[in-house]
Amino acid sequence: MKKFLSKLLVIVAMITCGCGSSRNTEIVSMYDLRVAMEAADDSLPSMLNASSAEENAEENFKNISDLDYSKVDSYFVSYSEEGLADEIAVIAVKDPQDVKEAKESLEDHRDDRYKLLEQYEPEEVKRIEDGIVFSTGSYAVLIICDDPGAVRAAFEDAVSGEE
Repeated sequence: MKKFLSKLLVIVAMITCGCGSSRNTEIVSMYDLRVAMEAADDSLPSMLNASSAEENAEENFKNISDLDYSKVDSYFVSYSEEGLADEIAVIAVKDPQDVKEAKESLEDHRDDRYKLLEQYEPEEVKRIEDGIVFSTGSYAVLIICDDPGAVRAAFEDAVSGEE
């Protein structure tokens, strides 16, 4: 009976901690992360959002990345309701080895935004040039706003508080 209970406890512990799971357990809440990052730059315009929590998440994801969605743990994107350059996107990948590919996809997205806004909002192009794309751990991040440094610091604070 003791052996059975010991094995049962080990199995329950593995399930509870996610051992053996391919899902990354170090990912923070995308909602909390979005709120913290948006709050870091009070000059952001009214923002629209899409995330992995939505019913049409995979379809919406294609608007920011060509990364195979099966590699994505979660994501969010916030973008200006007014059609300005402001945009914040975070992709959390299941396997940290895929983060480079996720980052490259956000760089491609930034380039596409540059080309688009260059045609009809040329004054916004400088803001895209000043935007940043980086990766850390399981995250690839795009930040285009007036104060990308503050938004990046908010991201880093939120992520370091969870790990």
